[in-house]
Amino acid sequence: MKYKIEIELFEEHHSVTFYTLRFQDEATEVDKFLDQFPEGCEYDEDIDIIIKWIEQIGERGALERYFRTEGKIVDRVCAIPIETASLRLYVIRLTENIVILGNGGIKNSVTYNEDPVLSACVMLLQEVDYHIRTRINKGQISIYQKKLFGNLTFQLKIDL
Repeated sequence: MKYKIEIELFEEHHSVTFYTLRFQDEATEVDKFLDQFPEGCEYDEDIDIIIKWIEQIGERGALERYFRTEGKIVDRVCAIPIETASLRLYVIRLTENIVILGNGGIKNSVTYNEDPVLSACVMLLQEVDYHIRTRINKGQISIYQKKLFGNLTFQLKIDL
């Protein structure tokens, strides 16, 4: 099935601009992640850790050491936090100044691809990363400092 998805601004920090993804007529992917774990739930500490990582990355830059490599060698899909936690938030680390926040969930398995929810989050980001690379190569998307410019809306053919 085809889905329309858009990359949109989430937050700007000193060193990093965070973007997120939004399927047409839905909440953003990062909001869907946060909505899974409302304040007062058993994962409050994990959410606090993730928020602190986002703030730290935003102030210091999206350095490789702040991310857990996920996905395949050819993509830029990563996870935060890198420390031990029950939750994973998957992202695309586009540059040291641009990160696209995706969705995530509870990490109950050794690898993300053993869990259908986590696997779907990573596969979506892999697909988006592929389309971003393609559009950058064609000159349809450009990066200047901490910003993305160009056509940031995609028609993705994926199984959800």
